[in-house]
Amino acid sequence: MTDHPRPHTDLLRRTLGPGLRTGLAAAVLAGSLTLALPADASAQAAGSSAPQQLRPPRPTDPKDPPVLANLGVAGIVVIAIVAATVIPAKRGHQD
Repeated sequence: MTDHPRPHTDLLRRTLGPGLRTGLAAAVLAGSLTLALPADASAQAAGSSAPQQLRPPRPTDPKDPPVLANLGVAGIVVIAIVAATVIPAKRGHQD
């Protein structure tokens, strides 16, 4: 075995240089500052003592559903599928 430094780490140091250390330090600083933010949401009311019960919105049915448009789109899709299946395959000499 030789006493050479590992070639991949030397390549990393030459390629990335001191920018890697600066970037790593910036990432660590940004991560620690993010973790230092307050845990409560800023949109919460500061003085409310009783929590409100949240409910999902109720969906409403459209007054006039587009039945003909839906049937038209379904018909076009069916016609496209049938047209794609009846296209002859040019297999020629491979049969």
